[in-house]
Amino acid sequence: MLAQEVMDEQQAEAAIAEARRRWGACGAISVADQFSHARLLVGELRGSRFFIRGRGSTWPAAFADAEARDAHASRRMSWR
Repeated sequence: MLAQEVMDEQQAEAAIAEARRRWGACGAISVADQFSHARLLVGELRGSRFFIRGRGSTWPAAFADAEARDAHASRRMSWR
């Protein structure tokens, strides 16, 4: 079952609007059901492919992850 935040239509519409503001007409959102955490995805839909720009447990967290990835190439860099 999807979390209440995902089911909230107003929040989803706001997330779509933010994705389109950031990445133009190809800005989109998605949900990764196979993950229990960080399942909300933001990115670009080009043709039939969805390119993930960020992921999080909330829409704001997913957009923050996208910003971090842009600023640091990837926030999931390994520390050596």
